[in-house]
Amino acid sequence: MATRILAFDTTTELCSVAMMIDHSIYDHKIVAPRSHSENILPMINQLLIEVGVTLQSLDCIVFNRGPGSFSGIRIGISVAQGLALGADLPLVEVSALEVLAQGAWRIFSAKQVISTIDARMGELYWACYHRISDDSCWIRSDNESIIRPEIIIKKLIYSSFQKLQGNWALVGTGWNNYPMLKCIRVPGVISLKKSIMSPEAQDMLPLGICSWKNKIFIHPNQAKPVYLRNVVAVKPDDILVL
Repeated sequence: MATRILAFDTTTELCSVAMMIDHSIYDHKIVAPRSHSENILPMINQLLIEVGVTLQSLDCIVFNRGPGSFSGIRIGISVAQGLALGADLPLVEVSALEVLAQGAWRIFSAKQVISTIDARMGELYWACYHRISDDSCWIRSDNESIIRPEIIIKKLIYSSFQKLQGNWALVGTGWNNYPMLKCIRVPGVISLKKSIMSPEAQDMLPLGICSWKNKIFIHPNQAKPVYLRNVVAVKPDDILVL
């Protein structure tokens, strides 16, 4: 019996949906700032029709728990909960930062990745990942955290990446949205930041199927967002002028 998994992402300006039927992947994506709530359900419905399956026939739904846009995360979790409850399906959660790493692997076969997402207010969401082999899962080298650009500079340049051996790829919006990070040059660090900017649903599928096969899934009522920041109001002094 074919494995059937649906994934979708609304955590950044990119709105994307994808489905895996056995080993075949189908996906749609659009850049839709501030309109995910209007687009995500029609996109999911369109993909189900195109692939010719029903929601009830799926094995599970993969959702992005964040970090990312506060409203985008909430929209994604609400949709995931509603669909899963209605179709009696389990949910699998993935990290937005790990999804970026998976994108670097899919496109460039990068096995060591530093993912960032612009958190606004002069900060970035940050995490480092590596994988041992082609068929292995990602291992996080540190905790997901929120960090200022100048601290990243210190980590990359002044510490000389002492604990991170080999070549590392930089991906995500965080690198490209801050001038001091845009042109960073560090031995062993490869900039892929312009190629992989946002998490995509198609890259959630390998992560989700790994968890699903290992029976790592949750009930819809257990789905929770990961914001990394508790403060949601932007103060004038916190705005970084680019």
